[in-house]
Amino acid sequence: MKKYLLFTLGIACTMVLPVHLLTAQITVTQADMPAVGTKAVMAVDTSASFTPQPASSSSQVWNYSALGNIYTNSYLYVAPSATPYYSAFHSSNVADSVAYGSGYTYNFSGPTSYSETGFAEKLYGYTVGINAHPFFEQIPLPATYGTIDGGVSKGDTTMAFTYLIYDSARATVTITYADTIDAFGMMTTPFGTDSVIRQKHYDKTIDSAFVHSTITHTWALYRASDSIDYQYRWYAKGINYYFAVMQMDVTNKKVINTQWYDGANLGIEEISHSVYTNVYPNPCKTEITFNCTSQLAKQISIFDITGRQLSVTAIKNGILNLNTSAYSSGMYFYKVSDISGNILDRGKFIVQ
Repeated sequence: MKKYLLFTLGIACTMVLPVHLLTAQITVTQADMPAVGTKAVMAVDTSASFTPQPASSSSQVWNYSALGNIYTNSYLYVAPSATPYYSAFHSSNVADSVAYGSGYTYNFSGPTSYSETGFAEKLYGYTVGINAHPFFEQIPLPATYGTIDGGVSKGDTTMAFTYLIYDSARATVTITYADTIDAFGMMTTPFGTDSVIRQKHYDKTIDSAFVHSTITHTWALYRASDSIDYQYRWYAKGINYYFAVMQMDVTNKKVINTQWYDGANLGIEEISHSVYTNVYPNPCKTEITFNCTSQLAKQISIFDITGRQLSVTAIKNGILNLNTSAYSSGMYFYKVSDISGNILDRGKFIVQ
């Protein structure tokens, strides 16, 4: 349940539901959170045809039955001890793949909260792992209407890094976040209708990278970036994942896309995390490289955020260098396929 998850007019909700359903308010507990073995397929609608609706202390109805399915993201939770980076994350008890990366996000599921404890992955041949202190809380438990939380979570890591006059690199992350369960009621998606609570989520993440000089023996800032994330997350009982997630822009006024729970059957067509593919630099400007470790990978298809296919290019010796100079700034998606067109891998990249 990571923070990096994917998402006109006001919707007139005219569903007729029994009074007891309209007034029902659920309480989400640890039993409703992801656990080892949890599987979830989330369909993604990239239109802006739906709105989150205002916060309310009375029961709401979200009729999102017309949500589309442009593509799907799949999530599988495993025991941290089964991952290659577990030695640095003993405080976690469940892990899942880093979104569109080749590593893992580590989490702690307990009776009072579900939190991220850190992440680890391979970047440019180096293992990068960061522990969060304190944990980055995703939702306090038990949760019901009016539940709030927030705080600041930080992490850093130092590693050997040889390049020109530099012998070490350091990365730091600071996340400031605030969450409120601001509404409850009934939600309908193409998957079905269920009682839900809604969490309004905000976070600001500052990432900084430093390099250590062998000449001056000091650290110098290499790069710093910050991002703001607004999401609306709907939880239901027994799903063990989000029932729906609406991703907003940095002003929290425009819908970017909406994910909705579409079951728990994972298959080759639904793989969304980049298991076999390293993508760099990401974000990119004029060129991006896809390095595919699977020998079955034969071509890469590129899509814009609306789902429109932009190109299909053959992979040579596992490498594709893609010229992005003609691409507008924004997010793009890719699919890695075998010779028969079966999807092996999937992910996203950003052009700046």
